Amino acid sequence: MSGRAPQPRPRRQQRPESDNYSVPRWRDDGELNPGSKPRKPFVRLATEVSSGRVGIVKHLSSNAEARRKRFYQEALYMHRMNGTPGILPVWDIDDAHGSQPRWYVMPRAQLLEKAFGDTSSVLDVVTAVATVAQTLAALAKDGTYHRDIKPANLFWYDQAPVLADFGIAAFAKSPAGLTRVGERVGPANFIAPEMRSADSKDRGERADVYSLAKTLFVLAHPGRGDYPPDGTHRVDAEEFSLEYLGSGNATLALGHVLEAATQFQVRDRLTMADFHAELRAWLDRHAADAAHFTPLKGRRLGRGWGPDLMDRHRRDTEATRAMMLPSIRRIAEALTGDTSAWSAGIDHDSGDATLGEYGWTPNSEDGFIPDGGTLWMATALHQGRRIVLEAVLDQDVCFLAEAQHGGPPWTLDQQWGHTPWQRPRMPRTLDQLQHLTDEVVTWLTHPVPGARAATDPEPTAAPA
Repeated sequence: MSGRAPQPRPRRQQRPESDNYSVPRWRDDGELNPGSKPRKPFVRLATEVSSGRVGIVKHLSSNAEARRKRFYQEALYMHRMNGTPGILPVWDIDDAHGSQPRWYVMPRAQLLEKAFGDTSSVLDVVTAVATVAQTLAALAKDGTYHRDIKPANLFWYDQAPVLADFGIAAFAKSPAGLTRVGERVGPANFIAPEMRSADSKDRGERADVYSLAKTLFVLAHPGRGDYPPDGTHRVDAEEFSLEYLGSGNATLALGHVLEAATQFQVRDRLTMADFHAELRAWLDRHAADAAHFTPLKGRRLGRGWGPDLMDRHRRDTEATRAMMLPSIRRIAEALTGDTSAWSAGIDHDSGDATLGEYGWTPNSEDGFIPDGGTLWMATALHQGRRIVLEAVLDQDVCFLAEAQHGGPPWTLDQQWGHTPWQRPRMPRTLDQLQHLTDEVVTWLTHPVPGARAATDPEPTAAPA
């Protein structure tokens, strides 16, 4: 055996970057972020020779088969979607290699988080994120899921937030498994629980919702850190607090939306379409309160964990009761002239019962019995009439109201609802309750004898 140390192999000579990354029609201007970690020399600044406009060229970064296929899909998809609102446009693409492009060019755009200024508030963040949610909801309807939602992939371009980097997306009519076994899908702390398995076959139908909710939290807390607390958002946990951003009721309502969007179980989580709708409902309610929101600022907090089902039900019930209180007081005032002329809690011995037919599918020998029970409130009797306001909790919640007279035994005079089933604690749920209350108060103050309420529903099944 020789005692000589092995001689180092000569290093292969690298070609100059200008040769490595030269493409037709564009002059290479070097790495986009040369000091970044991890380094991405394949993402480069470039100037269009004919026009002088500056863009960003993204090159194929690896010859590994899986990564090549993903890049081809990403480049072709973004080029095909060119001009779609909410997606960063593509200015040019490699046209020499057919269905296997080696590069494509995008305009230079500002990171969304950098677009928020010193006077920006949580209203501005929610407005931008709602726009992104609308884009993702449209993609999800087509069967495409981004699967890499995080602040680094959201940009501000042409006065609107846009998506970029579809490198690990699940595209419509394509298999989920382009990511190699053992390769993580998505960023730490933003990634949905079902996507954390290295061999996950999940296409990510609701993973983007989880990640976008986490992104909203981070964007609302600049200076707090790059990552949100892990796990389901918890409105009553300090590490998930939004209170310092502004009005307590508004930020509490937003917290409930984030909690519903980050549920551990996929089936319990909001869809992207519902997340967008809840954010829009929240904005409709609070957009006029800009003076009550403070400019964005942050602080470092701890970590969180998901609430268990029983605890979530308790808080659903408490929040639903809190929603109902202003409504029953308003109805009591319309009926009796006294906001305090009402009571809570059903008394079967006194003949309390829901008298109307609501078309719920029986789930027991006794008919339909909601898993979460009901919340019952009724006004005091006035001129032989009372108004009952009831919430039915069966994972989701709906509301109904009845005018009853002559009891006990009571006779149905009029009924309203039930409202469509919605998640408890959501802005749209409160909107429905308030609309129902408007119907009751209008009927009390402008009665039309013998008329049926406009909100009488068609028979519908209770949620599974």
